[in-house]
Amino acid sequence: MGKNLVFHIPTYTKVNSTFPKPRNDNYDYWVPLINYYLPKSDTIEIHCWNEEIEIIREIKCLNINMLEMQDEKITIFKEKKICTLSDYLFNKKLDQNDNFKWFTVNLIYDGVTVFHSGHWGTEFFVPNAKERDILLIKNVIPPETNLHKY
Repeated sequence: MGKNLVFHIPTYTKVNSTFPKPRNDNYDYWVPLINYYLPKSDTIEIHCWNEEIEIIREIKCLNINMLEMQDEKITIFKEKKICTLSDYLFNKKLDQNDNFKWFTVNLIYDGVTVFHSGHWGTEFFVPNAKERDILLIKNVIPPETNLHKY
């Protein structure tokens, strides 16, 4: 049985902002993590705050039949993994201000989350991680990242 992993990328916020950004303004860890966990999933779920109108519009313009759920604060898109959506996660992660686009991204297999990215790509949870998973993660995250195993 594997370990549950929680890791937090060191962040800062710009003046008059609450948006967390990696200390070096670099999301280089994103593509290797997605590249590793996307093949282990069959469903992709993206959460956006309702005021993130441009990001929501962009997701809708992907022209795929994603399940869309909305409440008073958040919009959730969910769809089986397809090339268009996978490509979107790999290649379109930053907005015009170089901020990470999605508040939450969950990669799911058979109804169970295998990878969770929260707080705009700065907080992560990986359940049941094996030693090879831990090694990969340690190799791609910034060295000062807080990584907890339990």
